[in-house]
Amino acid sequence: MKSKSTNRIGLFYAVVFLFWFGQFIYVPFLSPYMRVAGISGTMIGVIAGAYGLTQMMLRIPLSIGGWKSGSHKVIIGSGLAALFLSCMFPLFSESWIAFLLVRALSGVASASWISYSSYVLEGAGSEANKRMGYLMTVNTGGICASQLLGTLIYGHVGLRMMFVIGMASAALALVLFAMLPMKSAVPAGERRIMEKGAYRAVLTNKNLWLCALLMAVGQLLHFSTSLSFSGVYAQEALGASPFQLGLVVLVGQLATMAISISFGKLERRGLTERFALTFGFLLFAAYAFIAPSLTSATPLIIAQVIAGTAGSLTGIILFANAGRDFSDDQQILAMGLFQTIYSIGITGGPILTGAVLDLAKANYGPPFYVLGCFGILGAVIGAACYRSKVRGGVN
Repeated sequence: MKSKSTNRIGLFYAVVFLFWFGQFIYVPFLSPYMRVAGISGTMIGVIAGAYGLTQMMLRIPLSIGGWKSGSHKVIIGSGLAALFLSCMFPLFSESWIAFLLVRALSGVASASWISYSSYVLEGAGSEANKRMGYLMTVNTGGICASQLLGTLIYGHVGLRMMFVIGMASAALALVLFAMLPMKSAVPAGERRIMEKGAYRAVLTNKNLWLCALLMAVGQLLHFSTSLSFSGVYAQEALGASPFQLGLVVLVGQLATMAISISFGKLERRGLTERFALTFGFLLFAAYAFIAPSLTSATPLIIAQVIAGTAGSLTGIILFANAGRDFSDDQQILAMGLFQTIYSIGITGGPILTGAVLDLAKANYGPPFYVLGCFGILGAVIGAACYRSKVRGGVN
């Protein structure tokens, strides 16, 4: 992105920061709040999974629309508007239906991430991991800032104020985005007519499907633990305070950001993609197997470092390399398929975890052990099938 002006880059990353700040300001507190309100584990899983379901439905249509128009502007702007609207529902009702609408519309907003990531990866070449590391750093920075603020004030202002802050963040992001002179993914005079061959190139790319499958497993683990049931477990079984609930997500995100910042240096020192990917899934498994044995909230908070590191290692590699075989104008199509497939994990993971929790009669051991098995599955597939991209071929 050296050809892009400093001001444009700064505005773009400010929008990214505010977008994820607004998306996550309430997330650590929502599932525990619903559990206290008497909502079943299965229904909490369905509500959490709605975030992935709407993404699954929209990402391929958005990718096709983005390729036809050659522009990311409409998709990103619509996502910011959806974020603003999603935070409005709890101001009028705190029923399970309202929370379902919150997460479903929040998923609509996150479907626009396809354009953020495609925009960053255009012309990346060998710098794909580096650029994705920068994007994830800003992404995680926004989440960390929201968790820090939420941790400090949630116990005093309650859940509704979290949604008000989310609306304010989305509104500010929309203002800044209106000032952003974002270039089209493909210049207007060079936009390509959609051809069957282009679809075939994306649909038959084995590396894309492998990355998508592994990312689905990673998102299943991430959204079933840190972003939903780890908080419920911390509150219901370990007696976590509102302050500690915020730390459950914050500590993990700080670990994610630290790995994102240092990933380039780790690669230069010999860290291979296959090893990092396999190790990341093993860390996910270790976290899931350890969590049920903890007896207080503090060790669980510390254990979030493991989960955060796992999420960062797997996310950077899979996002950066899913579209490595495609031209700039095909990136958005590749990202559409990639993100649609991994949304299956976002949707199915919380639903599966909630259902197992109900079947186990609120015993948190079985759901975490099931998730640990998924971590091992990801590690095995990664170690056996993933090939790192290197100059002159793969290894």
